[in-house]
Amino acid sequence: MNSLIITAVMSFANAFVAKFTESRLWRIINAIYTAIGRWWRESVIVTFAEGGKATVEGSRLARWLYLPFDILELIAEKLRRPVAEGIKNSVFCELGRVYVHSFMALNTRFWGALLISASASFELAHIALGRGLNIYVAAAAVIGALMLIVNYNVTGFCAGSRVVDFVKACAGVKEITFDFYDEGRTAGAMRFISAAAVGAASGALMVLMPLYGALVPFAVFGMLLVLEYPITGVYAAVFVAPLIPFSSMPLAGICLWTLFSVVIKSIYDHDFKWKREGLGAALIMFLVVLFISCVFSFARMNSLIVWCMYLVFISFYFAIINTVKTRTQLFGLLRLFVISGALVALYGVMQYAFGWTTTNAWIDEEMFEEDTMRVFSTLANPNVLGEYLLLVLPVAAVFFLKDKAKSLSKWIYLAITGLMFLCLILTQSRGCWIGFMLTLAIFVTFYEGRWWALIPLLFCIIPFVIPQTIVDRLASVGNMEDSSTSYRVYIWMGAIGLLRHYIAGGIGMGEAAFGQVYPFFSYNAIIAPHSHNTFLQLLVEGGIPALCVFLAVVAVYIKKTRDIYAMRDKKSLTSAMSLALGAGMFGFLLQSMFDYTFYNYRVLALFFMVMAMTMCFKYVRRK
Repeated sequence: MNSLIITAVMSFANAFVAKFTESRLWRIINAIYTAIGRWWRESVIVTFAEGGKATVEGSRLARWLYLPFDILELIAEKLRRPVAEGIKNSVFCELGRVYVHSFMALNTRFWGALLISASASFELAHIALGRGLNIYVAAAAVIGALMLIVNYNVTGFCAGSRVVDFVKACAGVKEITFDFYDEGRTAGAMRFISAAAVGAASGALMVLMPLYGALVPFAVFGMLLVLEYPITGVYAAVFVAPLIPFSSMPLAGICLWTLFSVVIKSIYDHDFKWKREGLGAALIMFLVVLFISCVFSFARMNSLIVWCMYLVFISFYFAIINTVKTRTQLFGLLRLFVISGALVALYGVMQYAFGWTTTNAWIDEEMFEEDTMRVFSTLANPNVLGEYLLLVLPVAAVFFLKDKAKSLSKWIYLAITGLMFLCLILTQSRGCWIGFMLTLAIFVTFYEGRWWALIPLLFCIIPFVIPQTIVDRLASVGNMEDSSTSYRVYIWMGAIGLLRHYIAGGIGMGEAAFGQVYPFFSYNAIIAPHSHNTFLQLLVEGGIPALCVFLAVVAVYIKKTRDIYAMRDKKSLTSAMSLALGAGMFGFLLQSMFDYTFYNYRVLALFFMVMAMTMCFKYVRRK
């Protein structure tokens, strides 16, 4: 990072800034900025946003909405002494803890016993089915026997590894240590018992389903770890949400198990108390309204299935705000959020560079004759990928801005931000581009309004940098000759026709209900799974109540994000990060005007995860 090129560039930039801030032009720009800032602070919008503290938390409606949490606390109080303590100190719980800590420590004897047990179980099942011995499984048993000779915790080796230190420096998490396991639980006979039990189950299942059988030890470890430390389930869900292809069910499973673990923790932890605040009450009300629409749906069972997915992912909001308790945990979660996004963006760019499964199926080939490809990475659709990047890209940019200049992580996050921006461009999603412009405008306005002075310079540079295909795509916004635009407009017209009859209560959630009613109102015989507009879709599914409650959710989120932003100096990491999360949410909601952003359940989950991570700034403390 001390190369001659970087040194020269930084010297030139410093000299240019020093001269520019002494110029008359800068004084004029600064005077304009000060005047606009004074007008903005005195405007109706800011006056409303800075209004008195909301009374939602203490209202009678909020108390009714939080009744499930009152019931959970009552159950916990009744069970804590007679049941919870006994279960917590039982032999089975201790076996689970020994398994988790031995697994994390990579104890050689534990893993040796696991390999021997799995191999023996596999071979016995093979013999019972009349098959011969498997040479590879026998070799695994020999390796396990050799591992039994040495008693060593391999994880401890990472503490002094230069490679590990380099990776931590890149991620900006130098504070992570490798003493997170209890060394006392990696010795004794219980590790062999736990390893043998899980190994036997793994080997028996491998006979029928080799891949699933091999994953059993890792699945058991994950479930036990989350049960003991629910915050690890939060980390896992945020990390894997955009990475799991094709299906949202694994993510739903992680969220459900984490929620179950938080409930169990609330029973045996004397200090645990469910957090109650206005946004949570609004989200519960949103679920109630959607459930009522499902009861009267044209496809009731399908609607209830869709509602259950909403229930899981909205409920996960409460798992996050009730488990993330320190500043270190929160920023660790945000960094993990960015690392996951970097992997998604990297795969998207590689799709374009190497032509991996890219397609121009989402491009009007008659209007755009050039070979324009759209990447979709792990999210199956370019628009969905763009919506995800709108949420995560501002977070990466703040880590670049706020990490120390001499730290390696600052430059890594610069590269990640550039990678995500490039991937956003390659999605060719015009709605997401417009959403990103809004995100950028909001962040610049509130973080450092003087950066607007660079806009004239950018307008001079952009024509020489942006490819013609991007210019053509942006210029086509609103052009009815583009099949993508006309397709959406005709669907909106059909959905508006539908609302003339069902605007009061909607037709029910999900594709099945929409498919039963929409064809009677469609234009040009266009068949669609949804209305390609989140706000319009909420009106269609739940009527006026659903849209009103969702807008209330958004309004409460904006108000509370503004409060968090004002808690500290606007240049602090906390204020900048809350501003980035809120600005990204604005960009996402703008894109929601052109697409049904909740159609993909993983993006739905990430939307409420971002809400939860923003609200965590209210509760975290330094440690």
